Amino acid sequence: MTKKYSDVFRKLVIWTLIAEIAFWAIVGLLYGSFEMAGANFQFLHPGFFWMLLFIPLILLAYLKRWQWKSELHDNYRGMGKTRMLWVTFHPLRYFLQYFFIRNILFFLVIALVQPVMGNRKVKGSKRVLDLVICLDVSSSMNTVDMDATSSRLTVAKRGVIQLLNSLKGERISVVIFANEAYTQLPLTMDYGAAKMFVQEIETEMITNQGTNIGAALEMAQIQFMDSESGHAVLVITDGEDHEQQWREQVTKIVEKDIELSYFGIGTEQGGLIPNDPKDPTLGYKRDGGGAVVSRLDVSGLKRMANATGSALHFANSAYPDMTAVASDLSSVKSKTVKNMEFTVQRNYYQIPLVIAFCCFLGYLFVPFFVNRSRS
Repeated sequence: MTKKYSDVFRKLVIWTLIAEIAFWAIVGLLYGSFEMAGANFQFLHPGFFWMLLFIPLILLAYLKRWQWKSELHDNYRGMGKTRMLWVTFHPLRYFLQYFFIRNILFFLVIALVQPVMGNRKVKGSKRVLDLVICLDVSSSMNTVDMDATSSRLTVAKRGVIQLLNSLKGERISVVIFANEAYTQLPLTMDYGAAKMFVQEIETEMITNQGTNIGAALEMAQIQFMDSESGHAVLVITDGEDHEQQWREQVTKIVEKDIELSYFGIGTEQGGLIPNDPKDPTLGYKRDGGGAVVSRLDVSGLKRMANATGSALHFANSAYPDMTAVASDLSSVKSKTVKNMEFTVQRNYYQIPLVIAFCCFLGYLFVPFFVNRSRS
């Protein structure tokens, strides 16, 4: 007895391998033509290409199944129609099923790696906010009155770090001030760098001591360069303003539509100001023979906040909760929408995705078309 279907199987394997070689040759030629044309053709997520390794595994599985089917069909030939009802061998259907399965996987992988070529301009908008944090580094911020070990400056820096952890896309700047004000960090979205700069802040950074909130507000306004962004200033201080120059600056801030808020650090009971915050044994600052007691100036902060209708919050512990401050900033951000134009790459993932879907439909209808052609 001749092995009719075993011969058909061998031919099926040969034609399948020829078709496979032709398919990958066409893929290679298409990719090469894009590269030679200088079309800036690339893939956004090439890491998904490893999934193409499933194709040879699928091919081997199909080949083994075809071999088994052909041998089974040859062994049962001549045993009557009843026994042959469950033993079928349709080379065309087998080839088409593999063809569509292979194409489904191939084009799904191409869709996943997201081929892009060329650029296009997209108009959009985003809610933006530039925030300047003015941090008091006057000697009174060395007072330890929030708990037994934490100075006001330490508490303030904890609050700033917590606030930075809650921000989402805001540009931030840090201004330090005593009797003078300096930019410690220009506007940036690098929160990691901002945290590092904040951690390094000490009262010794400014030798000209005192508390001049007006100078801080003036320096804060210089940071705002983008007129389309929302602008906000947060002043973190114990409120002991010795210069009273803030009135002139808050008038300018109101005219420029800058959101101003205050965060008070310290207690009303107050504490002594150490001569050296790193060595308390060196004693405390004295004035007229008595030790200087620094207290949180609640009335002064309320006066400044009321002048502009600004929000005023206070640290209630050595680990301040900045949730209310973050909520206020979020409200300011939601009011400012900046129109922008983006240049984005043209993504063509939809094309292989549609082809993969068509191949899936083809796979579902293979038995119908093959059986119809046989009839």
